[in-house]
Amino acid sequence: MRDLVTQGETGLARALLNSTHERRRPVVVGIAGRLIALVAAFVMIAQVTIYIPAIANFRYTWIRHRLASVYTAAQVLESVPPGATRASVAHDVLHSVSALSIAVNRAGERVVLAWDVVPDKVDDVYDLRDPTWPDMLDAAFRTMTAPGRRVVTFLGVAPLGGDAVELTMNEAPLKRAMYNFSQRVLFYSLTVSAIVGALVAFALHWMILRPVRRLTNSIVDFGADPGDRSRIITPSRASHEIGQAERALAVMQETLALEIAHKKNLANLGLAVAKISHDMRNMLASAQILSDRLANITDPLAQRLAPKLVATLDRAIRFCQATLTYGRAADEPPRPRTLLLRNVVAEAAETVVPLAHGAAEIRNEVPPGFEVTADAEQMFRILMNLLRNGVEALERAGPAPGRLPIVRVRAWRESGLTIIEVADTGPGVPLAIRPKIFTAFQNSSRPGGSGLGLAIVADLIRAHGGTIELRSDAEDGGATFKIFMPRLPVFA
Repeated sequence: MRDLVTQGETGLARALLNSTHERRRPVVVGIAGRLIALVAAFVMIAQVTIYIPAIANFRYTWIRHRLASVYTAAQVLESVPPGATRASVAHDVLHSVSALSIAVNRAGERVVLAWDVVPDKVDDVYDLRDPTWPDMLDAAFRTMTAPGRRVVTFLGVAPLGGDAVELTMNEAPLKRAMYNFSQRVLFYSLTVSAIVGALVAFALHWMILRPVRRLTNSIVDFGADPGDRSRIITPSRASHEIGQAERALAVMQETLALEIAHKKNLANLGLAVAKISHDMRNMLASAQILSDRLANITDPLAQRLAPKLVATLDRAIRFCQATLTYGRAADEPPRPRTLLLRNVVAEAAETVVPLAHGAAEIRNEVPPGFEVTADAEQMFRILMNLLRNGVEALERAGPAPGRLPIVRVRAWRESGLTIIEVADTGPGVPLAIRPKIFTAFQNSSRPGGSGLGLAIVADLIRAHGGTIELRSDAEDGGATFKIFMPRLPVFA
């Protein structure tokens, strides 16, 4: 038993250490770095979404300012008579708007008001008198991606009832202005991304990473020594998800620490049982030799008790041998055969009655001739443990008010099952231990009790393919155990 539990502990410790080593691997980019990069990417995406209409609007505004100057210049040039003055004014206007030429379309006729250089060709024409957003976006994209130095013409509202005013110019100044605007937007975007990223990083560290790191450190620290209860996390009072995770982790660590302590106790118990069984087997063997001599005594009482004493000693020796052989208190598979249940109950009652010291009566109400298919030794142990529990409860606390101290055994068949009922009139099973009534070391309410009796009973019944359940009556008191046994094939 100790070896098996030790192997289980070793496997558990190895799994915890492996998971601890995996968690301690260096992280190239942590959660904070990833989130900051993600926030920066989102800010940049938002800025790009804003930038596209902004660059189109910047281009439109830039050209409108020059068309406004051309509009005013056209009015001035038309009012100035030809000559040196008009040539000077035209030169100043062209220089101020970086234009190659200015013209007015009126009644289908194009009149050039001023020119510096007459281009060989115009690469593109843009009409800004009634633009739409798709047109503005398309024009901005074409300007930003156009190769070389293009010559373009912009059409605007004409003065004095004209159709349009024309501004022909090199596109390079406009393109340069748009690139400058784009650089400013990029700088602002990076600045905003850095500020937002820093704020997000601070908020993330304070609100998430700090408690998560505390949670992680507790897991790693507890994994190094799961048996040390001082390593259990102390959960915070936070109501958010991490606070809930801390409380769940504390419960899990507490449960695991108790489980490991429980397994260590089982390992120590297994070693102790093996040692005790070794010595007890020798002592029982000596007692068996002495009991054999009782068969030669002519006293009637000795003749009646000697076979039962020998059978009891044989049973004890076989159980001690099984414990030493397997290194644990495990039972061999049942060897079912047809038994008269009333006789098995009587034998178990004779073994338990001396423990009652007259404080309780055992009533065998199993019908004569009632048969059950089970392992004889294991059925004896099942009934002996249940009867002893009932007798000890009555001896310790007495019967419920108005009832006699009785432990009753009944049996019947129902729906193809054999039902065996062992009921006492004692105080019943406390509510606190009912959920773990069939768990080893968890169900003893008697001072000095081991908490193994009902666990052994449940294991033996499960080996027979049956079930056991506790039914406790809150009004009348007492505890009733019901065993449901299927009909098993007889062992050949």
